[in-house]
Amino acid sequence: MKKLQIVKVALRESERWMRAIFNQTFGFIRLIEPIEILMEGNQAALKFGEITNSKVIRNSW
Repeated sequence: MKKLQIVKVALRESERWMRAIFNQTFGFIRLIEPIEILMEGNQAALKFGEITNSKVIRNSW
């Protein structure tokens, strides 16, 4: 396996783990860019607000 392929596999695995933790956390989590633009909310926050990521992503916080 080439080095680039190994890195890509590791990156996909790392993102899979991050998303699993992010979406299975009971507390509200939000990812915000430095200019305070919402990038993503976890499932707990979305369920509480009865909204979808498509309604909140890229909105000012």
